[in-house]
Amino acid sequence: MPKSASGALLSTVEIDRNLKVPLYKQLENFLRGSILDGMLKPKQKLPSSRELAEDLGISRITVKSVYEQLLAEGYLKSKTGSGTYVSEDLELFNYKKLKAVMIKPADVEGKLPDRVDPINLSRATIRYGETAPFRPGLPALDKFPIKSWNKYIFNAMSQSDRYNLGYGSLNGSKDLRKSIAQHLADARGLRVDAEQIVITSGAQQAFVLISFALLKAGDTVWYENPGHIAGRDVMKAMGASVMPVPIDSEGLNLDYAKNNFELPKLIFATPSHQHPLGITMSLARRLALLKFASSKNSWIIEDDYDSEFRYRGRPLPALSALDEERRVFYVGTFSKALCSAVRLGYVVVPEWLIETFAKAMNLLGQNASPITAAALAQYINDGRFAEHIRKMRRLYRDRRDTLIECLNQDCSDLLSFKSSDAGMHIIADLKSDLDDEFVYKALLDDGIESLPLSVYCLKPIKRSALVLGFSGVARKRMPGLVRKMSETLRSIH
Repeated sequence: MPKSASGALLSTVEIDRNLKVPLYKQLENFLRGSILDGMLKPKQKLPSSRELAEDLGISRITVKSVYEQLLAEGYLKSKTGSGTYVSEDLELFNYKKLKAVMIKPADVEGKLPDRVDPINLSRATIRYGETAPFRPGLPALDKFPIKSWNKYIFNAMSQSDRYNLGYGSLNGSKDLRKSIAQHLADARGLRVDAEQIVITSGAQQAFVLISFALLKAGDTVWYENPGHIAGRDVMKAMGASVMPVPIDSEGLNLDYAKNNFELPKLIFATPSHQHPLGITMSLARRLALLKFASSKNSWIIEDDYDSEFRYRGRPLPALSALDEERRVFYVGTFSKALCSAVRLGYVVVPEWLIETFAKAMNLLGQNASPITAAALAQYINDGRFAEHIRKMRRLYRDRRDTLIECLNQDCSDLLSFKSSDAGMHIIADLKSDLDDEFVYKALLDDGIESLPLSVYCLKPIKRSALVLGFSGVARKRMPGLVRKMSETLRSIH
């Protein structure tokens, strides 16, 4: 049974030995909270550690450690020969009133920075938390080469000098930058110097880095609509005017943007496999985009997020491979090819901006782990990364085909869909007039995770669809999951 302290001051304190919270923490939280709530007043004397320990039936050492912690935090003061008191310094503050004010949004309205609203409105956090079947962008975690990867991590840790046990270099591991440069030349037709590569903690940090270095409030950004959620939202948070450019059969609709929006400082595109619609930008559109950027002194971000997974023919050369003026910031990530927990990506920058981006990285936060970078560099150099990509390409193709087969069997009257030549998801259009976010939530309640196409849109489009990821779902599970999806869809029609 919980025991209560005697005496008027601490009559409500309870120590419950059945809780998982340690005894010292229970007492510490109670005293701190009582002071902040005004129950214990400045200059008010507390019981001695011996007295309080006896009243609560706990160790005197426990009480003394709590008093010492609160003394260190400034809540209490000790007077030699007199005892322990609530600090008189707290007379300057009305904590009870302050606490009440802090939970009233209306009281702080108009007092917060302009950046708060776009941050709070971001939908990018939708990808966090536990995963369920058909979440887009999720690699085959069940096939991640854990044993092999652990060996590379162990070797990197064992062989690392003191340099790799620190922060590393400003623009990231030199070995990894060399490995990435060779990989880009082999797989994407992109010839870059390793010095042009800045290592990041994934693609999103690259978008933050570019936005931080290049954009100022009021700058215009042309952005694919629908398009990458988190990249769009960070540019809005930076104060940029982000303009939604529709996608046509050749990719980003350049003519629409020129006729409807102000000239851009930055253009965001996913040329190899438009995210999320899957369109491949035509060569003519790529050349027109580069010519336009050159004539208007604009920059381009090329997000090449899942270019490794093309199921018919060889991966297409990157837009950046056609860029002779170095106006394209090429962004890549290992989150899709390996797993997001590796937390490694990169951005290729023009030679004259290398130092700027390296220093910007230092301002925004330190680089990814040099140990992980060293492990990945060796993993690539040994051919293991290319081998893994080949295996995943075959696996994802089979998983895609199985999903299409199951959808044809159980959902063809509810959804309109087609196979994809690349990527890790398909688009399934709703044949009903139901809102895609409503359908997404209903499926999520039943353990089926997708994303509504509308969440990718800055400006609404006349299309209601679900984005279904197939790469992270084992083939044997798909028939049962699709049947469950069918049942949910029929129940809400």
